[in-house]
Amino acid sequence: MNDTVHQRRARGAGSSDTRDELLRAARHCVREHGLAGTTSRQIAAQAGANLAAITYHFGSKDELIAEALFGEIERRVRPALAVLDGEGEPAQLMLLAVQELLTEFERSKRDTLVYLEALLMATRDARYRRRALKLYRGVGDALASMIDDMIADGVIPTWVEPAPMASLVLSVANGIALQTRLDPRGPDHSAMAAQFAGLLLAASTSGGS
Repeated sequence: MNDTVHQRRARGAGSSDTRDELLRAARHCVREHGLAGTTSRQIAAQAGANLAAITYHFGSKDELIAEALFGEIERRVRPALAVLDGEGEPAQLMLLAVQELLTEFERSKRDTLVYLEALLMATRDARYRRRALKLYRGVGDALASMIDDMIADGVIPTWVEPAPMASLVLSVANGIALQTRLDPRGPDHSAMAAQFAGLLLAASTSGGS
């Protein structure tokens, strides 16, 4: 372990490896100490870097943490966006995309708590809000486009508004992520996603078009 730390320090503050180590260290520290309890010294020590490396690569601790948290989340939602860009029935693609988002959270349950904490922080701090909005708008725009296609194909009724419905889908995904952490023995996240998609598709037979 000591050899690894010395090797990391030897890379220097300007190394791209140091930047990656700082990102990993920031995620680790937030998981262990929470956003409020994470300090620059903890991150630097975990990364095997000096404090100046944080300023060199990110400008500040807050920018580092924002990149560490939301940058990782953005990476995790790419598979869902790829699903939406794929070939197939719009309704099935939307269900698969929601399930992909939830499955990604399930793969790293500890990071789900970090993600939810980051969203809460985004309501209080503009630096986090910028990254959260970038993430949400990217996924939301893709979902809205898919919902628009479903309306055009007659899969769901015309009273459904794509942008608000896309936001609702994201809200449900966040709620399911929270629910599965709060009640691990409750219904499976995939089953809950399927129920929600079923409700949306059932609206097409309700006579609301």
